[in-house]
Amino acid sequence: MLSKTFSYLLLFIFLINGLRGQESRVKLENEREVNIQKINDAEKILIETEKSKTVSIGRLKVINRQISNRQNLISSLRSDINSQNREIISLTNIISSLNMDVKLLTNEYADMIYNSYKSRSSLTQISYIFSSENYNQMFRRMNYLFQYSSFRKNQIGEIQEVKNKLKLEEENLKKVKESKNYLLRSELSENNKLQNLKGRQKKIISDLGRRQDKIRMEIDKRKEALRKIDILIREIIRKESKVSLSDDESIDLEQVSSEFESLIGKHNWPVSSGFISNRFGEHPHPVIKSVKVKNDGVDIQTKKSSKAFAIFEGKISTIAFIPGMNNVVIINHGNYFTLYARLKNLKIEKDQVIPKGHVIGDLVTNSDGITELQFQVWKNNVKLNPEKWIIKK
Repeated sequence: MLSKTFSYLLLFIFLINGLRGQESRVKLENEREVNIQKINDAEKILIETEKSKTVSIGRLKVINRQISNRQNLISSLRSDINSQNREIISLTNIISSLNMDVKLLTNEYADMIYNSYKSRSSLTQISYIFSSENYNQMFRRMNYLFQYSSFRKNQIGEIQEVKNKLKLEEENLKKVKESKNYLLRSELSENNKLQNLKGRQKKIISDLGRRQDKIRMEIDKRKEALRKIDILIREIIRKESKVSLSDDESIDLEQVSSEFESLIGKHNWPVSSGFISNRFGEHPHPVIKSVKVKNDGVDIQTKKSSKAFAIFEGKISTIAFIPGMNNVVIINHGNYFTLYARLKNLKIEKDQVIPKGHVIGDLVTNSDGITELQFQVWKNNVKLNPEKWIIKK
């Protein structure tokens, strides 16, 4: 009886571990779905960039993004495969434990039948009862025979219950093995796609490396455009900082500023889909590593015909046109300002108060087929990292 109790304890431990494994798998499946969505979104952008015959930095950025997405997906698949390996081990142990229980219970039942048979051969149950020395002993013997019969029935039920559990766990094991095999095939497929992407990446870098003079000119033009944006927004902030936030009757900028700040890390993206193609701060150029490029905000590469949205309510401070950045819109959120560049077909006017999510305008697609938003966040005259303000994707 002790071994059976120990077997049940092992079964309980294995079941707990199995449940934890299933929770881990659900989490990994959710992560995988997110990665697949990122891959699909980037693939649409990549298809658009490849319509242009010109090999561009923008195309390289999408390829780099896809490589990162594929690597994350493969890592998630590998983690899931490892999780399922652990679950297979757990289920195998459960099945082994249940087989031990079936054997133990069957042997116990066989012993009961044998002892009952021996008892009947030497002395019938009736004679066993009536051979009692007194009434108390007779009732005790009757009660014993009744309990013995009831225990035999329970033993049959327990054997069947364990067999049912065994069958269920064997079916679970089969499903997990099938799922693991599917994941292994998926991992192989993703690895093949990853190698293909790396080959394309290598070719693009090689092609761009032969166009360094043109790339350096593009870097200089971008640098000049960002310099003009910097002058523009600093001038706007200087002028508007002289006006008290409570003086504007069209909007409560004090409250807007407070609410804007409270949502750090929770603001929606200024575009419906896409990825950060150029991060905040200074970093090496993706092709000419000896050159460092500086970004006062982030560039978000997205699909053609995408729109830009205000990440929070505010008042349109200015609308300007800057070569290399097209239309630039600055929104006042009290002590905070957001800037949106590379726009066309604007849907706003200067001094207009707009709500969160309001369409600012359409994004420009350049001659290389790249659609990219320059997005900045400022607090007074200090430029901030926009990635820390918008939802992490």
